[in-house]
Amino acid sequence: MELTLILAPLSFLSGVGLIILSTSRRYIELIRQLQHIIEDDFSCSVEFMALQKKRLWMFKWALSLLYLCVGFVLMGSLAAGLGQQRINFTTPLLYGMVTLSVISALAAIVILIKESFVSASLIDEQLKNS
Repeated sequence: MELTLILAPLSFLSGVGLIILSTSRRYIELIRQLQHIIEDDFSCSVEFMALQKKRLWMFKWALSLLYLCVGFVLMGSLAAGLGQQRINFTTPLLYGMVTLSVISALAAIVILIKESFVSASLIDEQLKNS
């Protein structure tokens, strides 16, 4: 039971890690696209660039929230480990950290869902201009 309490928050990390991996890959691809546009001096509509900037902002915040989530999970596991030493304040700290990690992960997911709609709008904008 005691080891389970310490490891339970850590089991959440594999899923968050996969989301970080896919989000950072998409973020890097967006940066490459923007560098290509800037270096080759492509002319883009104002709407196109506004959507790209919005995506850049969304990825930045989603990744930041996911990293924060990882930090909360690790702190929760640390609190659970300290709780095994009979330190009284650690149980509320464990639950608080796990709750904050879930909230930050959910906030990141909401941002990523919004980004997918912005990406769809971007494709519509590109098709409209071609």
